[in-house]
Amino acid sequence: MDFRKILLIIYILLTPPITFASDPVFEFDRDRRKIKIPIRVSQNLVVVPLSINDSPPLNFILDTGIRTTILTEPLMTQMLDLDYNERIYIFGLGGEGILEAVRSKNVTFQMRGVTAQNMELIILPEGILSFSELLGFPVYGIIGYDFFKNFPVGLNHYTQTMTIYRDQNYRISRRSKVIPIQIKNQKPYAQATLVGHNEDTISTNLLIDLGASHAAYVNNQYLGLSDYTIESFLGEGLSGSLMGRMGRIDELIIGDKISIEDVIVAYPNREFVTFFDQEIEWEGIIGSEILKRFDIIFDYQAEQMVMRKNFKFRQAFTPNMSGLEIIATGTRYNEFIVHSVRPGSAGYEAGIMAGDRILSINHHSYHQIKLDKIFNLLSEKAGRRISMLLMRGDETFRTEFRLREDI
Repeated sequence: MDFRKILLIIYILLTPPITFASDPVFEFDRDRRKIKIPIRVSQNLVVVPLSINDSPPLNFILDTGIRTTILTEPLMTQMLDLDYNERIYIFGLGGEGILEAVRSKNVTFQMRGVTAQNMELIILPEGILSFSELLGFPVYGIIGYDFFKNFPVGLNHYTQTMTIYRDQNYRISRRSKVIPIQIKNQKPYAQATLVGHNEDTISTNLLIDLGASHAAYVNNQYLGLSDYTIESFLGEGLSGSLMGRMGRIDELIIGDKISIEDVIVAYPNREFVTFFDQEIEWEGIIGSEILKRFDIIFDYQAEQMVMRKNFKFRQAFTPNMSGLEIIATGTRYNEFIVHSVRPGSAGYEAGIMAGDRILSINHHSYHQIKLDKIFNLLSEKAGRRISMLLMRGDETFRTEFRLREDI
């Protein structure tokens, strides 16, 4: 698929360190065995409604790869009645600098039927990271361990629902596989085996990351698992765009029970895992392009994932067939800008450049189309002809190209 690849991994350096008189948790508001909540899935990412301090529901990305809940739109602080006077420092992988953020305490979070009080919220500076531009609709932040630590959480991509279970008495179907996980630094890891085209095999522990929309990210030292790779844009982090290479491997095995074939893997450049010239111990990630192929129950307390193949399991893994990365801008996110162009791609050969504004695509005006529709047009099948009317500066021009797989 041709989708916006988003990867956000955050190292948080706190002064003073976090201390809790008691560990705040989400709790059921009513006497029910389980609660179902509608979700929205966009670019493989799961978006949930979260109220903060009795606000209307706000879109937050559900992300197993982070610990503390993060507000990415600081202009919301006044509306949400947030007090903050404590500075923290955040390092976003990618090798560039440390950001100063702030922390708000005694915050109330609420989803349908569950509430958590006395929570903490990290507030990023303005202009650092906009999920709204990446997804094409308002998104205000990300929530992870703060939510998952409390109870089993099930995700169903077909019905686009999330089920919160009060306890471990959930049903495990005969077609499901139970995969052991380890919770380390408040993040889930699973044992995985990667089989390369040259039959080399690597067994390691990989982070299970709902917030990474690609299939898998693997340490650059394992680049030899793929017999052919291309240079690619891999995602957005706090330190800017993340670059690396992409290629295929024969097989990825999760635990010893689930086998996924012909997977496209991203190999971030080494600076991605470098902090002040020191390489961080980092093996890799299993992302949402894989996780979306299963109905999953994340059970942190039992340290397991319950995975059942769904209707997406047999979808082929396809690369970005246009080479274009596109973001949405404007007050309604209905203006579209080419964020980057992969060298040598179909879009690159058609003369498209970063910064070009899309006026129409396949005769759909930007006034009449959403970002998700653009991604669908650019990912339908190899060989499809794409016609675009673009503006560069004060000039407009039309170009055409055909989608193709470069890996």
